[in-house]
Amino acid sequence: MNPIGVVICNFNKKDFVLECIQSVLESKVHNFDIFMVDNASTDGSVEAVSEAYGNQVTILQNKENLGGSGGFNTGLRVVRDRGYSYFMLLDDDAQVDENAIQVLYEYMENNLDVGMAGCRVYHRQMPEYIQQCGLMIDFDRCTARTLYADRLEDGTLPEVISCDTVATCAVMVRGDIIRETDVGIMPEDNFIYWDDIEWGHRMNLAGYRVVTLGNAAALHQMGANTKKPTTFLNYYMWRNRTNFFMRYTPEEQLEKMSLCALGDYFDAMYESMFREEHHIMQSISYSYYDAIQGVRGKASEGKILLNDANDDKLIAFVQDKKSYCLIVDNMEEDALYLRNFLEQANENMKEEASPEEAEVVFHLCPYIFDVEDLSRKEIYIDGRRNCIITEDDVLTVKNYKYSKLLYLYMNQGAFMEACKRLRD
Repeated sequence: MNPIGVVICNFNKKDFVLECIQSVLESKVHNFDIFMVDNASTDGSVEAVSEAYGNQVTILQNKENLGGSGGFNTGLRVVRDRGYSYFMLLDDDAQVDENAIQVLYEYMENNLDVGMAGCRVYHRQMPEYIQQCGLMIDFDRCTARTLYADRLEDGTLPEVISCDTVATCAVMVRGDIIRETDVGIMPEDNFIYWDDIEWGHRMNLAGYRVVTLGNAAALHQMGANTKKPTTFLNYYMWRNRTNFFMRYTPEEQLEKMSLCALGDYFDAMYESMFREEHHIMQSISYSYYDAIQGVRGKASEGKILLNDANDDKLIAFVQDKKSYCLIVDNMEEDALYLRNFLEQANENMKEEASPEEAEVVFHLCPYIFDVEDLSRKEIYIDGRRNCIITEDDVLTVKNYKYSKLLYLYMNQGAFMEACKRLRD
């Protein structure tokens, strides 16, 4: 029996999953069996894989879309019960180097304290740039920080990078840990997002190391930086992230975490109100109440809405402008994106080097709700394109700090009680 069971989770990515399987089959060492889990695709994925690869791939079909963790778990249960020593998880839009699977396998064979080993993942669109080398969980700021994201590969990074968790787009897991400890298979009640972060954290809690390996390379497709059709991402990201920190934050940090989590919720909803993105605000609000009530799994009807993200206010403002000047305070990357946006919003608007020569002056800042200069002599704008243009905008910014303080006072007690219920 081969020691490795490769599990690929697919949902409506026929062309990508064919390339993923082909990359696995082109591995130099063939000590694995391939299982493709299909999450009720409607694009002919199952038929295409069956026709292209026949009995080289075992196809497992779900009757409905069970999300990322539910899809992977369909395959993980099979490879777990069949006794494979290692489970290799791959997203449908990932591709592995010909040596990657063997590099991960040999490292785990020689390092029995490692429970999870991930590939060094590169952007499929820009393969010279790193997408991630694992993630670190930041309990102080209620977030997860991706290691070396978007860094040019220059050969200077260490071969082995220790981390708190890795994305399951290309990762190998030790089978005995899944079978014999409380780590188990992927946490399925997330449906999608933060499930891989929680899985890696469980590895750490069980006493096993998590690493990524530079010699195990993989490519991964990032979602296009375009407007999503629904608030799917807003709901699941917020709910699952909040639930994670409510359950796993160390006891002595709970009060600090509550202020951070609530503050982030307030900022997101206040900003959505400011931008008149009512559906986004509604989905984030649903995510908050579901998080504190312990609601898990697939969102119930009415919580995922049409995405009404917009830049209407800024676009309308620049339509009749002939020139602008952009003041940048050490925010060059945000400045690049903003210039591109302004060019698309009004291709006839020229950028001037001097404020005196420009019809309008934009001042790029970290966050407009922290701005103290509300004179409107300059249009303060942040990296998310929130901007102070009208007197109503000024009033909203003035009310921000007091409104946030009131929100924290109103909600912290109930939030802390919800944390205790979840942890009990």
